[in-house]
Amino acid sequence: MMPFDSSLVAVSAWVTAGFGLAGSLIGGAIAGTVSLLVARQAREAAERSWMRDSRREIYDRFLTNAQRLLIACEASESLGESLGTHDAEHDRQALEQAHLNFFEVYGVVQTVAERPVVDAARVYAYRLLELAGSTRQVDPAKVERVAQLVRFARHDTIDAMRTELGLSGSAQPPKDFNPFRGTDLEDQYKARPAER
Repeated sequence: MMPFDSSLVAVSAWVTAGFGLAGSLIGGAIAGTVSLLVARQAREAAERSWMRDSRREIYDRFLTNAQRLLIACEASESLGESLGTHDAEHDRQALEQAHLNFFEVYGVVQTVAERPVVDAARVYAYRLLELAGSTRQVDPAKVERVAQLVRFARHDTIDAMRTELGLSGSAQPPKDFNPFRGTDLEDQYKARPAER
């Protein structure tokens, strides 16, 4: 039988303690790193979610105010002619307010949107600006054509927004769109003067 060596037991205890300490440190470092990564990913996901929600609200305001400006442009051009007695000052004020509201939110879109949305919104905005100026002229054909191009720009802008928000598909109506297809009015709406 071998004699009992207490120094071997002490060394063995120290080696075991060293491995335990090293394991604890490595485990703690791994857990800390994983916690930091998970926290960063959660923060980034929350930021993306907040940005997406903010963009939805801003895009809603942008599209709503753009439509109000389009309506104000068309009203100031057509109602004044058709009614004769229509209040031109009221139209002018409505057009100015719609213009102000639209371009106020347009600047915000440029701040928060990705480049494709900014580019599409710019085309939309400048066409609306041209329409607002065109309504003061006497060429109804130009006004109607610019208004049609404004509507096309609206569809392009909506599609860019949908893509940015992660939505699939286009919102544009097909070229042969007829809202009365399958009804007794289908033939009357096959050839429209301007696509809307």
